[in-house]
Formats: sequence, C-alpha cells, structure tokens
Amino acid sequence: MESNSLDFKINIQPKIITEHVEPDVDLTVDKYDAVYQNTQQEEEVETAHKDLLIQEYDITQAGHPFYCVAALLLTSIPGLTFILLQDVIHAYPLVIILQLAQFLALKNYLGLKLIGLRWWIEMNIKGEQKWMFQTQSQEQSNKVDKYFFWACLIYGTLFWCIMCLGDFFGFKIFWLPLPIICFVLSLTNLQGFYKCRGEHKQKLQQLKREMAKGGMNIVGMIMK
Repeated sequence: MESNSLDFKINIQPKIITEHVEPDVDLTVDKYDAVYQNTQQEEEVETAHKDLLIQEYDITQAGHPFYCVAALLLTSIPGLTFILLQDVIHAYPLVIILQLAQFLALKNYLGLKLIGLRWWIEMNIKGEQKWMFQTQSQEQSNKVDKYFFWACLIYGTLFWCIMCLGDFFGFKIFWLPLPIICFVLSLTNLQGFYKCRGEHKQKLQQLKREMAKGGMNIVGMIMK
C-alpha cells in the first residue's frame, strides 16, 4: 500500500508591539518622598499635641500643686464613694456631705487660689437673687492650675450627669435622687465660675478701653 504523507507548513512570526502603554500609577521617587514627608509631619504634629496635653496636666509645673491635688481629691472622692457603697442608708448622708464639702471648697477657696475667681449669690429686699463675683489679677496665673480646676468642674459635672442617666434608665428609684442632688451642686458651681469668668473678661475689656481713651486724651493734651 502506498502511504500518503501530509506536509503542513506553519508560518509563525512574532507580533511586534509598537504601542507604548503608560502605567496607571506614577511610581516615582519624588511621589514616595512627598508621601513620606507628609506622614512624618502628621506624626510630628500628633506627638506635639500629646506633649502639649501632658504639659497642661503636669503637676510638677503647677503653681499650686497642693491645691490642684486637693481639688482633684475633693472631686473624685464623692463619686468613688457613690460607686463603692451599696447601702442606701449610709450612702445618702456620706455622699451628700462629701459633695457639699467639694462644692464649698472650690467655690470659696480653691477658685481664688487656682484661677483667681469666686462667686456667691445675694438676695435683695425684693427677694430677687443677684450673682456676685470676686476676681483677682490673673496675669500671674498658672496654666496647669487653670486646667486642673476647670477639669474638676467639667468632668465632675459630666460624671454626675452620667450617673443620673444610668439610675434613671436602670429604674433605680431609691438611688436616683442622690446623683441628682450632686449633679445640681456641680452644675451650679460650674455655672457660677463660668459667669464669673465672663464678668472678669468684660471688666478687662472695659479697663483696656478706658486706658486707651485716657491715652488718647493725654496725647491730645500734649499736641495742643
């Protein structure tokens, strides 16, 4: 038998790509350097903020460290007593006495020592309440003293607010009046010092305007 042979010729030629494809991402050294520099700057700014926060509450830099610690203890002890004591009969008088001591100490003494402010309420003949304020020179006031004092006022008020909400939603009827009393005392103190601070700023602005006006009058007299 005759064998038939089949010859196949396959012509394979490589395809030449002439188009130049640009990469989607520009992976350049300059771009990576810019990203690294931005990240490094953000880390430096964050570190600076942390250092500043630590300096603001650095007790070693306080002008009156003893009074700062006293304000912190007087603010924290009533809250800790409220959390630890489980007996309603003993908790009510003890927590109220501690919170009242904190209220009076911050209002009448520590406020003057740490931020140079004091407030009280007077009743006139008609029975109307009038807020009274006492301010001292705050040019030499220490920043750490201020941060400690205002932190005690603000965080103490927030703590009792949270305790009120917890007892309210927890249906703790017998416990609820106690944090309400402490919250009212803390909020009143915060409100009093906030108003006193605003009154002090208004007095300073008025004094600056009077000094500027007096200075202009002196210049006018000299020019005549």
